[in-house]
Amino acid sequence: MNVHDQSRKDALIRTLCKAKEQAETAGIYLSANNRDPDDIMTNRVVQENIDIALMHLGAMVPNT
Repeated sequence: MNVHDQSRKDALIRTLCKAKEQAETAGIYLSANNRDPDDIMTNRVVQENIDIALMHLGAMVPNT
């Protein structure tokens, strides 16, 4: 992989990590405020999909 490809990959990983943080924050909000269970479940699916994408990119994904 050349330097430019690695740079793009690293940027994508950073973006996905930020999206994961935001999804986790949204999940906490949804749970704390007793929101619609479907919204909470959708949020969990989104978090799982972000983790899968990070795994495919070779990024470390902590178990949460």
